[in-house]
Parts: sequence; C-alpha cells; structure tokens
Amino acid sequence: MKRPARPPRLLLSLCLLAGLALSCAACAEEPPPVVSVLGPWTGDEEKSFETVLDQFEKKYGIRYDYQGTTSLRETLLAQVEAGSPPDIAVLNSLGELTEYAHQGVLVPLPENVRERSPEPWAPELTVKGRKNAYWTPIKVDLKSVVWHYPGRAPQKGDWCVGVGSGATSGWPGSDWIEDILLQKWGPDVYELWATGELPWDSDEVRTAWETWGRLMAPGGDRSQADAALGNDFNGNDGKGLLKRSGDGCRREHQGSFVRRLYDEDITYVPTTRAVAELRNERGAYEVAGDMAALFDDTSGARALITFLTGDEARATWARAVPESNRPFFPVSVGSYGETWANRAVHDTLTGAKRLCADASDVMPPGVRGAFYRAVLEFLAAPEDKKLLKGLLAQLEDERLRHAELGTPRVPSVCAAPTGGTGTP
Repeated sequence: MKRPARPPRLLLSLCLLAGLALSCAACAEEPPPVVSVLGPWTGDEEKSFETVLDQFEKKYGIRYDYQGTTSLRETLLAQVEAGSPPDIAVLNSLGELTEYAHQGVLVPLPENVRERSPEPWAPELTVKGRKNAYWTPIKVDLKSVVWHYPGRAPQKGDWCVGVGSGATSGWPGSDWIEDILLQKWGPDVYELWATGELPWDSDEVRTAWETWGRLMAPGGDRSQADAALGNDFNGNDGKGLLKRSGDGCRREHQGSFVRRLYDEDITYVPTTRAVAELRNERGAYEVAGDMAALFDDTSGARALITFLTGDEARATWARAVPESNRPFFPVSVGSYGETWANRAVHDTLTGAKRLCADASDVMPPGVRGAFYRAVLEFLAAPEDKKLLKGLLAQLEDERLRHAELGTPRVPSVCAAPTGGTGTP
C-alpha cells in the first residue's frame, strides 16, 4: 500500500507559524480586566453611580461589575469569608473597615488617593506597626441639622422620627443621641465615647439619652414616640416625614440626604438653633460618608478608586442626578447647583470649626447593632429611668466585651474641615 507523501518541511513550518500567529491573535483579543464593586446604592441611586462607572470604563477601557445591595454588611462579610471579596467595596461603617484593615483584608490606598482622603472620614490606622490610610470618602453627608417649613412656629412634641422599618432601623434615634452628646459636651468628650473610651453609663451619655427622651415624650406623653416606632424614615410612602398631614409633625432631625424627599419649601437650621438647651457656638457638626476601600491590589482597582476621588468623577456624578439629590464630597469641586439647601449644606460643611464622624458608624459592628436595638426599646418608654439604666448597662457590657476581645478601634473621630474656613 502506497503511503501518502509527506508535506515538504517548508510547508509544515509555515503551517506551524500560522497556528502560532492565530493563537497570539486570540490572546491579544482577550477581554480587558473587570473591576468588581460592591456598594449600597440600588434603584435610581445605582443608575446615577453607574454613570460615573461608565465614564471610567469609557476613559480607561477597564470594565466594571457593580453589585448594589441593601444588605451590604452581610453580603460583604459572606464574600470575605468565602475568600472572594470584591475588588472595591463602598460602605459607611468605619468600625467594620477598621476590623478588615487589622485582619489584613484591606490594601493600603495608593499615595495619590491617600492625599485626597481627609479626616474625619478617613483617619489613618497603625496596622502591624505601619501607618496607612485604608479607605477614602467618595460621598459625604451633613448631620446635626433640623429640617422644617419656614414660618411654621415649633411646638412641643412636633418632632418627626421614623424607626419602624426594621430591627436595625434605630439609626435616626442614634443620630439624635450622638448629636445631643456632641452639642452638650463638645468634640473631645464625643470622641472619647465614639472610640470606646467613655463608658455608656457615664453622666454625659446618660444625660444625652434623657435629653432625647424629653424631646420624644414631653411631659410623659408617649404619642410621638409611639408614632416613631410605626413610621419608616421615608414616611411610609417615600415622601418624607414632613410631608405627612394631620399629626402635628413639623421638624425633622435628619442628614442632608433627606433633601431628595423634599422641595425648596423645606429648609434646615443647625440643631443648636432648633433646640434651646443645645445652643452653643462650637461650630461642631456630625457627618457621615460612603467610603471606598480596596480589597484586591489590581491595577484596575487602583485606577478606579483613583478616578472615584477625582474631579471628573465627582462632576459626572453631580450632573447625573436631580439637583435635589446632588451628592456632596469632602472637598468642593465646583457648583452644587442653585438650590438653597445645596448651597447651605456646602457652606456648613466648609465653614464648620469641627466635623465629627457619625459615632455609631465608628463603633464596632456589635456595639452599633446593640445601640440601634436599645433605641427601639427606649422609645417604648422614654421617661422610664429604670429602663434606661438597664439599657445603658447592656451597652456598657457590650463595650467591655469588645475591649476584652481587643477589637480594633478607629483612632480619631473629629477634625477641622479640609479646605474649609473654620478653625479647630
């Protein structure tokens, strides 16, 4: 049987070279890397944030995969424990971020991002003997303010509060207590308490709770406190508590993000002007923020977190949303629009003498959760001193437990605003 003729060596070599060329072409056409991002924004807020991510992808050719969730803590914790965290996560809990940093899960920020990460939102941590910054604020909010209709005289028992949307929804109450303690005792005492150095059963903390109790149940009237337990902070209909009618609700202690629920007919004043017994001239305000942290040290993740802290991303984000919901940033990048509320919030943030991070955001997650639950129990009987004593004892036990465990703490909470007009 005649064997088929062998192909010439030259032809065989050409075939091999052609195959290699095709393989290399296939390699060159592999899709670019994808940066995974986990964050708190869903719905319309997710769409506006993705406008920023789209701009990043267009500019750098690096794709992204954004996952928005209202169960951020649980989702992130599960991913970290499974060994597959996102490249970047955005969360507001400085306490959680501190724990992740000390566990070696977070990557220190690039130097150019570190320079754009001001206190009190991004204090530097000392981890394994080295000082670094591990997260950066990409959006911030002002607290320590009271929203109201101009011209409507305040009345006793006219506070709008909504904590009835879930087991962890005590945060509007914790915001109240934090702000009262800040305004009554000043930033130094506030920082000691937020960082776990001041006991929960101290006179300062107890007085803050009692003050809030008098506001929620003036003269022992629990009707306002009962209403708070049945209301969501959105007003149960997504329109904001001040839009309710027929229940005498006239004033709301809430952060600047609540602007999205209201129109220009609602304005704010500092808490120190809304509550006579808190009046002072310290110029101190509580603030919160959404922090981005690196969980993986890839070139794409570093490029994205750098972009998110830059002027282009901030301007893109500001243009992507209605003016009533325009985000604020730790350093101004231009116009915030023409609404009174936007200008006023910006001026307050930059003109403050002291800005202090939300205390419950700073606390270890276990303490923060206990704080929220205690708020809900307290509202059932704000005038009951025995109940308050028991709640503070429980919170103190939780503080001591974390101290014994050596739970890492945020080192600082208050600072003068970066680039602002105030002085410490």
